[in-house]
Amino acid sequence: MTLTRPTSLMAALLVAITAHAAPTPKLEEVVVTAQKRAESLQDVAISIAVVSGAELAALNKTQIADLSRLVPGFTFSEGTSDAGRNILIRGIGTNSFSRSVDLSVGTVVDNVASGSLSGSVLDFSDVERVEVLRGPQGMLFGKNSSAGLLNITTHAPTPELATGFRTSYGSNNLVNLYGYASGPLVEDSLLGRISLYSNTMDPIIDNEYPGGDDFNDRDEWGGRGKLRWLLSDDLDAQLAYTHIKRDHTCCAAALRQVTAGSIAAREGGPVGPKNDKVKDNDTSKGETKVDIYSLELNYSLDDFMLTSISAYTNENVYGAARADDYTRTALPLNDSFEKYEQYTQELRLTSPAEGKITYVAGLYYFYKKVDRSFYRYIDLYGIDQGTSGALSVTNESKTDSESFAGFGQATWNITDRSRISLGARYNFDQLGHQQTVGSFPGTLPEAPPGTVDQKTNDDAGSWRVMVEHDIAADAMVYASYAKGYKGPGSNSLPSGPTSGEVFVDPEIPSSYEVGIKSQWWDNRLRVNAAAYYSTFKDFQASAQVAGAFPPIFFLTNAGELETKGVELEVNAQLTDNFAVQGSLAYTDAIFSDWPDAPCYSRQPAGENECNSGTQDLSGARMPNSPKWSTYLAGTYYVPIPSMPFDGFASLNFFYRDEVQFDTANNPLFIGDPYDTFDLYTGISARDGRYRVQFYVQNLFDQFYVATLAGQEVVGVEAAQILPYTYKRRFGVSVQMDW
Repeated sequence: MTLTRPTSLMAALLVAITAHAAPTPKLEEVVVTAQKRAESLQDVAISIAVVSGAELAALNKTQIADLSRLVPGFTFSEGTSDAGRNILIRGIGTNSFSRSVDLSVGTVVDNVASGSLSGSVLDFSDVERVEVLRGPQGMLFGKNSSAGLLNITTHAPTPELATGFRTSYGSNNLVNLYGYASGPLVEDSLLGRISLYSNTMDPIIDNEYPGGDDFNDRDEWGGRGKLRWLLSDDLDAQLAYTHIKRDHTCCAAALRQVTAGSIAAREGGPVGPKNDKVKDNDTSKGETKVDIYSLELNYSLDDFMLTSISAYTNENVYGAARADDYTRTALPLNDSFEKYEQYTQELRLTSPAEGKITYVAGLYYFYKKVDRSFYRYIDLYGIDQGTSGALSVTNESKTDSESFAGFGQATWNITDRSRISLGARYNFDQLGHQQTVGSFPGTLPEAPPGTVDQKTNDDAGSWRVMVEHDIAADAMVYASYAKGYKGPGSNSLPSGPTSGEVFVDPEIPSSYEVGIKSQWWDNRLRVNAAAYYSTFKDFQASAQVAGAFPPIFFLTNAGELETKGVELEVNAQLTDNFAVQGSLAYTDAIFSDWPDAPCYSRQPAGENECNSGTQDLSGARMPNSPKWSTYLAGTYYVPIPSMPFDGFASLNFFYRDEVQFDTANNPLFIGDPYDTFDLYTGISARDGRYRVQFYVQNLFDQFYVATLAGQEVVGVEAAQILPYTYKRRFGVSVQMDW
């Protein structure tokens, strides 16, 4: 089948899509909890992108990585295990092999903050909505997050009986299954909900080595249960449990460019800019298991609400990153075992929504313990260092992170049209780090053996001020300033603290933002926009020792950086049967002051280049931060009067500018710009009870990469990790609800 691309963006707009449950002459109200209240999106003076669970289901988007194609300015970075995944907002995120550092972009699921991305959500099957909050969010959301927040709300138990399922099948034997049941267990006093999901997919990277494992599959399942007791008219309690289990051959990269005469050139597999195959006698596997327990109590004190949220999280993440893109065995053992335990307690008082002054205030406690064991065995023949022999390194680390905070935000309704809000937070952090590194004799640049046992603490305040004014009945402009905070971190890396510093300093953002929230045309057109400028002092960045094999990473403070840009979101119900939406993000994120940044492998020496192992990256691009990204979508419904359902046809367009994937700004790690189209067509019941559709993702077969990396010591100048939709994919899905 041969397809040609539309000749203009306008042609794409005429058939663009998104999914709505049924045609409606007006836009539906979007409710968010970004300020710990259920409020209309249009009343919140924060730049927020919202994706509903219904939209995720209709577009067959099932995981966090998919958000990067629905929310411009939101990017996702893979790791060698689930513990190493990372999300970025406005070009800022924490991308580090150290597990003892907080994330710049936080994740909160049902009011419970997650200390690691692996413990948040691997699947979006039972999600009600996802809110992407941009900018520092430490005033109301438990643990500080200096760059933004992913606020995820899952479905709650319902007072009426409801059941349903969703199934889809796609290219590469992608199978997504989901089912739920919800309703009363004891009349008027006990409600329950249970949901289960399973996602499987064949590997997308073929291995040409005889008998070798193919790579980058998907095999996960999980479930969530909730019980809600209506103990009295004033008190209710909700107990929730989430289980996640994932096994996969993880994160292999295909060779893109190699050095002539190197091991990779002599004994590696296929090479090229669109290569999707490897030739590797080794394998890489990952396993993740997560259990999350939470108890939320809500007690009404007249018109006030007192809320207590207690949660415990247990995670176990195993990674065996042994594949190296060639047929020698360089790493017969390269295993990491990571265990996370997290306790959180939040106590919050919320005032009535009406009144001259409204407020939210609370206390927060956070404790996380990370135990990490790392074992590496290096075959000297595998890296051209000898015909026989081996070297080994072991690493055992333990980190205890404890945080106490008081927080609050108050809004003064100056007039019927003007408001000012003040938020503040005081934080006290304690961090203890123990680490034992057992190294080996030899010339490879590894850390010397030794033991670290140190502690540090820090206290700081952060605050935010917002001014809002209604310029029309359905239009509000706002301006805000926020001084954020992210606590200290430690170098819990396989090689030890090679930078010479066990701890890194706190990360301090300052952010300015102006915006507009507006609805026009009798609520058939919604236009929201924001412009921002943010600086980060002592940004916590991951760096790499140039030329080291195996790779040696360390955590460091990257001087200062800045990010500035514009975000625009438009939704329009053009006719009763045709709706469109579009969003655009311009992001200019740079290291504004980093004169002693590490070099990349084989970087030329000389003025403004690599000198004595460092370079000046002041003014250089932040990694994983494209300047331009946009999403355009729309759905056209075709009424069928004689049937209880309507037909629909829809098309999504996504564009991402080129992106630098390397902190050290290696020019070989720049990903090309790309654009893709996704097509959906099918039938949808008018009462919302069922939906059947056929879809094509990446309609015009546009090749693109998820990330680029390399290991120059063995001659891998650049290798590419590919997403599922790096080529055209077909599928069919069925959804039913009763």
